[in-house]
Amino acid sequence: MNKSWKLIGAISIYIAAGTLVTMLMLYFYHSNDFFRSLFEGAVEVAAPEGAAPNGISMMQNAEFTAQMSFFILIFVMLLQIFAFISASWVFFNLRQSADSIHIKLKKMENADLFLDLPLYFGLFGTVSSFIIMTFNPQISRLIAYSSTLVGIIFSVVLRITLQYPIKQRLIGQSQDNGSK
Repeated sequence: MNKSWKLIGAISIYIAAGTLVTMLMLYFYHSNDFFRSLFEGAVEVAAPEGAAPNGISMMQNAEFTAQMSFFILIFVMLLQIFAFISASWVFFNLRQSADSIHIKLKKMENADLFLDLPLYFGLFGTVSSFIIMTFNPQISRLIAYSSTLVGIIFSVVLRITLQYPIKQRLIGQSQDNGSK
């Protein structure tokens, strides 16, 4: 029963954080001209061969490209939030476990993957930004840089705030138990 409540709590946190990030980004996209211009600026839309340029369809294509870029950025940021919350969850459970110090240290080594998830998702954002590079090089660079930067920052923050203090405490406890 306790595990199911923890799972429900984790899912609730994922949903709340994802909703908050999405709503904030949508708010800025719809209410801030500068923020929207980051996605709409320098959009290059190629007209089909043999067709006369149609201003309406070209504008629709530019708007579609801007929205696609925006939603790719939202998706990458949601992945970053997911990675951050997952790592926090794993280390919280590791800290609360009743296992021996030796087992906790082994589990900590195994949990390193969760500290690297933001870096992997940042790399995913960089690669996915190449999809839109042909349409909008400006936003492609923005997505690539921001996803990589957020991944690096999240990974460093997780290592400093979660891994280091827990590992220091466990090493200290293992030395205390070894000297007794």
